[in-house]
Amino acid sequence: MTGRDRSWSSNAVKSAAAAGATIRGVHFTFPAPTAIEVLAPLELDFVYLDGEHGSFETRDLDVSCLAAERYGMVPIARVPDRTSGTIIRFLDRGVRGIVLPHVCSVDDAKDALDAIYYRPLGNRSFGGGRPHFLSIEDLPAHLAMCNAAVSVGVMIETASGLEAAANIARLEGVDYLSFGMNDLAQDLGHPGEPNHPEVQRRFKACAERIRAAGKPVREDFMKFAWINQVILAGARQLIETPTGRAY
Repeated sequence: MTGRDRSWSSNAVKSAAAAGATIRGVHFTFPAPTAIEVLAPLELDFVYLDGEHGSFETRDLDVSCLAAERYGMVPIARVPDRTSGTIIRFLDRGVRGIVLPHVCSVDDAKDALDAIYYRPLGNRSFGGGRPHFLSIEDLPAHLAMCNAAVSVGVMIETASGLEAAANIARLEGVDYLSFGMNDLAQDLGHPGEPNHPEVQRRFKACAERIRAAGKPVREDFMKFAWINQVILAGARQLIETPTGRAY
């Protein structure tokens, strides 16, 4: 994605979801702000902080967001749960994109959207989060900017989520949807088999319903790698011999 606006008031994830442009990023399962800095020459668009299965504490969110912002990357995060208190804690630390896990119904999504957005879109609580908290000159304009600059991804991971996905996609404030394929496979009765024909059939049919409702699926516009994959692939390339053994 070239020519993008890297200011705090913009969000490359939200813009790309709307425009269908391709963006690139790395998913972190553990806090590593130095690694974010090391990856800066790649000019990534976003970093993804896994707050559900990863090892992020509140202070880790702060420093990870600081590192990402310094190099023009949008920090987004999967929250461990969809409660208002959890969502606000992530947003107040500087996360600018929320990924909602285990959304099974329109009501699930609506409750979370209410915590993510300030009025008139929601009822997010305002507090002393960073960034820019002490330099706000026009609070109504600031709240409107926050609403315009936060991205929301909804994860479908159950059979009931599959049924509700198209209606969730139509909600104002939802930017894109994604699938937790392992949890979905388990819920459909095929634990450990995300490539099972039934799982794939229902996933693909749901993805088409989402697109028909006017929203993209994550893979439509995001190109990404897990930090674990990045480390392992790089180490293999740099230190393994042609026989596959390390020096």
